[in-house]
Amino acid sequence: MRRWTTPLIVVGILAVGVVAVADALRGDGEPKAAAESPTITRPAPPTLREVLRREAVTGFVLYSDDQCRLHSLLLPSLVDDVVRQENGSDFTQCRFTSAGGRILEEGDRMSPDRTLVATCQGGRVVVREAESGAQRRSYRGCPPAWRPDGRLMYPQGDRIIEDGRVLFTSQELRAAARSHPNLEGFSGRIFVHATDLAWLDEERLIVSLEARVPGVEPQFLTALFLGKALVGAASRFGQVSGSWVVSPAGSFAASEDGSIVARDGDFTEPPANLPTGQAVAFSPDEQWLAYVTNASIYLIGTPRNTAPGRIIRLPIAAQDLTWEPAGVTTGTTTAAR
Repeated sequence: MRRWTTPLIVVGILAVGVVAVADALRGDGEPKAAAESPTITRPAPPTLREVLRREAVTGFVLYSDDQCRLHSLLLPSLVDDVVRQENGSDFTQCRFTSAGGRILEEGDRMSPDRTLVATCQGGRVVVREAESGAQRRSYRGCPPAWRPDGRLMYPQGDRIIEDGRVLFTSQELRAAARSHPNLEGFSGRIFVHATDLAWLDEERLIVSLEARVPGVEPQFLTALFLGKALVGAASRFGQVSGSWVVSPAGSFAASEDGSIVARDGDFTEPPANLPTGQAVAFSPDEQWLAYVTNASIYLIGTPRNTAPGRIIRLPIAAQDLTWEPAGVTTGTTTAAR
């Protein structure tokens, strides 16, 4: 029986082939044309401007490019212009801040009433008049931070001073530092000092801390205080968070590494795999954080966004930036020094 199986299968296949050919030739004697495949039209992906409009990303951005020239960028239209001085030359400032319609140098902090500027010089806080640049006073310590009511504070050794009085003692800072996972339960001596400060409002203070113990590498911690109470703390091992920027309504603060702290003490880490950043700024509606690298500006959805952590990339090489509401511009007047 096995010797007949294969020939029968072959004959069957040949018979099917003959029927198929006969069917193809039936009618006008020509083979039937193959049916045409339907054409599928896919919509073009949205442009960057369309994405920005859809997400309601608006405002006026001032940024410095890789040549330190200042640019004005209008969102969502992406109209980009180089900022000029009165004599027509480019306005250059690699790193800067802005306040009260003035461009300030990196590290300058303008008082809430816009009359004074505090900055670090040689380990001292120097306070000058914004208009004339005349020095008013100086203190040992750095960096400065203004409370919204106009009081000035600064770290001094292992303490934090406000208007000449001790606001946080060394014991209080050491107690906060023990919130670090590597220091919990540690009973030995800890030296702690603040490396950066920022006020969210009259009562909420963010403090970047560096803690040192003998034989152990420095430990870094960010603490959020409500009055004297520690309401939140976070650490990034081997990495210090600083250069805090407060959002327009005081809902958040962000470090230059992209970390965000909310008023209730919740901490949000930056999205993974982002390039190293060097400056941040909040959108006027607090829904986006602009995260600046040398090659791009990344817009990251904040916890207030409907899609927190979402990223929109602007292919703009920038070193620093500020972000104001649309219609609000910052002139090229600098604070006197």
